[in-house]
Amino acid sequence: MGGTIIKYIEYCNGYGVFANKNFRKNEIVFVFKGKIVDYRKVTHRGLQIEKKKWINPNKNNPGYYLNHSCNPNCGIKNSNKITAMKRIKKGEEITIDYSMMMELKNWDMECECQHKDCRKLIKSYKSIPNKLKKKYNGWVSDYIKK
Repeated sequence: MGGTIIKYIEYCNGYGVFANKNFRKNEIVFVFKGKIVDYRKVTHRGLQIEKKKWINPNKNNPGYYLNHSCNPNCGIKNSNKITAMKRIKKGEEITIDYSMMMELKNWDMECECQHKDCRKLIKSYKSIPNKLKKKYNGWVSDYIKK
């Protein structure tokens, strides 16, 4: 994570991850780290890295507090590097579209991001519209790209 790049702030019904500095587009914000688990032990915070393997983030990893947005400012490079998709200003919440992290049949969750383009229901990557897949090209985990 590197020093004080990230801070956690409690708000609404939980926590969020907020930038303690400005980030440039394509800059790594943090590395998603934790225990590698199979699909039977994954939590709602997990990042899929293989068909049946996820990273469950440790509580001291920003991934544990990473929130979804239908207009995210971060994506995934390689398998677990959370990377700025655009310039992020100090104090801004770090967000990702959970669809970039998951490829499970029949997985979905209600969205509460309140962005004007909110999809209301978040689904796995294969279920999102092609227009959104184009937007996310280069910003999804290596496993999901396959």
